[in-house]
Amino acid sequence: MKQVAVIGGGVVGLSCALALQDDGHQVTIVDPGPVGFGASAASCGCIAVGEIVPLSQPGMLAKVPGWLINPEAPLALRPSTALYMLPWFVKFAVNARAKTMRSIAADLASLTFQATQDFKDQMARYGIRDMLIERPIIKLFDNDADKALMGAAFGLARELGCIIDEISGAEAHEIDPSIAADFQHAAVLRDWSFVADCVRLVKDLNLVFLKRGGSVINSAARSFEINDRKCTAAILENADRLIADEFILAAGTASKALSKALGVPLPVEGLAGYWTGLGDPGVDLKHTVFYPAGGFGITPHENTLAVAGTIEFAGLNAAPNWRRADVLVERAKRVLPGLQTATSERRIGQRPFVPDTRPVIGRSDKLSNVVFATGHGQLGLTLGSTTGRLVSDIITGRNGGNDLQAFSPDRF
Repeated sequence: MKQVAVIGGGVVGLSCALALQDDGHQVTIVDPGPVGFGASAASCGCIAVGEIVPLSQPGMLAKVPGWLINPEAPLALRPSTALYMLPWFVKFAVNARAKTMRSIAADLASLTFQATQDFKDQMARYGIRDMLIERPIIKLFDNDADKALMGAAFGLARELGCIIDEISGAEAHEIDPSIAADFQHAAVLRDWSFVADCVRLVKDLNLVFLKRGGSVINSAARSFEINDRKCTAAILENADRLIADEFILAAGTASKALSKALGVPLPVEGLAGYWTGLGDPGVDLKHTVFYPAGGFGITPHENTLAVAGTIEFAGLNAAPNWRRADVLVERAKRVLPGLQTATSERRIGQRPFVPDTRPVIGRSDKLSNVVFATGHGQLGLTLGSTTGRLVSDIITGRNGGNDLQAFSPDRF
């Protein structure tokens, strides 16, 4: 049995901690925030099996000039942080090459295609009921031009094994009558599903972790003691030292500073997404619906209808621009004509992205007892249980059958 410290208590960190408990290790989680309110709380809540084509698509990059002058665009780059973000964004843009995009998509598919079964196994193992809603998602397009923007992404996703059925907007309305009937095109992504509630998911995982003897330190890691390629302790914000045999870095956007402190700097940046939960929406939506032209999705969780999305390149310390959340709700009425918005709650989530969109999973040659599990971007919820399994395999020395070279922290 090893003493393992997991830095980060979001869905990825908790999944790692639970999988390590399964192998008999004693695990401590370090996290300063309230349980359940990390980046996943402001997500669309999907197990996004087909979200494998990187954001750095030529069609999206062509919109950059417009982002700079339209703060309400689905993808926005704040002028105040443009200079700071420029080096990262250049690396991000390099991945728009067709060959590189194909390689990234194939690597992501190697993980996401395992995600649904890993999630089901996780829920069954820990007795968490009624969490996975196995219904496909629907994407909606106003016209031919909107649909064409997704053409290359759909083509590549299909090549790699994703199941996408293209239908008419009228057929989408028949499937889910809450959807407006006048969309010209739609697509049904059959590999996807969604969770009943993102916050309940993380809270339930945390309760299981605690009941099985895990401990949580409500603090933040600030630095580390490193001796002879080995991390001997994490130094917390109150100057306490946390000693462990193994360390897992699963701290989301905080991984940027912490990886630097470990001597393995990672180019992690936070891409902000906004979420509004509508407690009395006035519609009975059954499927998650994405409206790419508006930059958001709508998910029918068990106690709220969530309108979530946009991608904002704003920097890790940028204050929220709540107008972006309000704009999404206004645009959601285009999708759901009967939508009522009087009762609402807003959230923001900083999703940890690296320039090549691949998560960081594995050890660095610079450190013998640290495993990195961060940089999941929009796939944190999707890949949480899969990442937990992979990290446990690494710590225990099992050959789980996954080649993780493409996700190495040393690739930067």
